[in-house]
Amino acid sequence: MVNDRDFALMNVISVFFPPASNLLCCFHINKNVKAKCKMLVDSVEAWKLIMNAWGIVIECGSCDEFEGGLKCFESICSSWPLFVEYVNNTWVIPHKQKFVKAWGRFSHAFG
Repeated sequence: MVNDRDFALMNVISVFFPPASNLLCCFHINKNVKAKCKMLVDSVEAWKLIMNAWGIVIECGSCDEFEGGLKCFESICSSWPLFVEYVNNTWVIPHKQKFVKAWGRFSHAFG
């Protein structure tokens, strides 16, 4: 089941549908990441570079690729530590297995 990080819905899914995969919608994640990026980063060119790097992180097909992609993303964003903190604390650390392709539950779910 896919949702937009609605914690109440995520809890209901885990209680009433325990065998179901509780996935997060990449469209909504990207929308939130982009909004935070625009709030904290003052250059349109930097937004594009950052969002491209973020897209690579999400699309990683293996855990090794993910680690490399994340390091590259963090390096590109090093001038904006609050943004890196937001992405890591809001999305990557608590939820990466629910939206990054490296964890494999997505190949069957999204084609």
